[in-house]
Amino acid sequence: MKAVIRTSIALGGCLLITLVQLPKTASFTFGTKKVYNHIQSSTTAKYRDLILSSSYLSHSRKIDHDEYDGDDVTKYHHRMENDEVELSSSLSNRRSVLLGSSSAAFASILASSSLGLPSIANAADESSIGGSNANPIAIIGAGGKCGTLCCEILKRQGLYARAVTRSGRQVLDSTSEFVNYAPGDVTNYDSIKEAVKGCSGVIFAASASGKKKGGDPEHVDYLGLYNTAKACLECNVPKLVVISAGSVTRPDFAGFKATNFFVKFVYGDNMMDAKIAGESVMRDLYASANKPNCSYCVVRPGGLSDAKVDGPTQIHVSQGDFYSAEISREDVAEISVAALANKSTDFTTFELNKVKGLTTISNKLPTPPDNLVHSEKSSYGALLDGLLTDDEMKKKYPVYLNDFRGDGMRPISAIS
Repeated sequence: MKAVIRTSIALGGCLLITLVQLPKTASFTFGTKKVYNHIQSSTTAKYRDLILSSSYLSHSRKIDHDEYDGDDVTKYHHRMENDEVELSSSLSNRRSVLLGSSSAAFASILASSSLGLPSIANAADESSIGGSNANPIAIIGAGGKCGTLCCEILKRQGLYARAVTRSGRQVLDSTSEFVNYAPGDVTNYDSIKEAVKGCSGVIFAASASGKKKGGDPEHVDYLGLYNTAKACLECNVPKLVVISAGSVTRPDFAGFKATNFFVKFVYGDNMMDAKIAGESVMRDLYASANKPNCSYCVVRPGGLSDAKVDGPTQIHVSQGDFYSAEISREDVAEISVAALANKSTDFTTFELNKVKGLTTISNKLPTPPDNLVHSEKSSYGALLDGLLTDDEMKKKYPVYLNDFRGDGMRPISAIS
């Protein structure tokens, strides 16, 4: 007997799943992969971010109904005490969802196009970003800490990832249908082009690991990003998200100098110079490509830490390379994944820091206006709403920009 399942959310905060003529042993699966594209295309940025970016649709939820009589009309209630519901322990008890004010909005999303739950289960557009194994999201540098975290997040959201490392090794502890592995060397254009071919998005999380391990800053952060951007454009990858570093445009800042000094003994010379040089040649490529359907986004985190995730309410996003603080790598990975699917990040550059401990990089510049600062939001996606493109920043706020492209960097053509 065919089950007809309709989903709605009462304004009081209860998720009601009505099962009509449900077979006695029936079950269904309700997960992000199945509704991601529908939510992405059918709702406003505000509610899309609340639904997708706050990760409360992160895992498939399977509900068995052995106890229900198939001839009865039965309601399954997810009660939300104080408008808050705690997700499964697989989320490490880190996140909670506030649904009170958004219940009606979510109901309208699920109800649009007369979708019942079986329709939702078949509604995923496999051509959407990360929607299938045929068009996954490539994580370049998946063996690094941020790269591995990006893979974990995509897996949790039910999106398909291609974890790219030089050897193609497995980087997650367990296998998953959502994560496959591929070799790719950013210092070799043909290799990285093959790695991104067919992808619906790319996150560049690679960084120098030392000459003995795979490359110094010049070859990875500079040449490697150039090769990756060129490959994304050649393969018509819709979006490239680059994890760079905060203060890369401020060579007089103590943090810039300290980073270059301390990491050179392990990873190689001029790390920060290589990062801004990589950003610069990447932008040059996109500016000259005349491919409006291929965009980029540069994420510049502050000092990276292995601390537990702080979450969007404790995060500070800004533009102008003016602020600095520590930031958890997991928060960096979360915002990078959110940026990939968020149109408001197309052709943008922004800095990412923790609210606590926030300092200014320069006392020679005016404090950025409020529209260049986004902080303490309910979701990672909400932190990204209202960003200005790089061109808009040049026109409206040139005082925060400069022409610094890194010191001691050779032309790309001279690097072998």
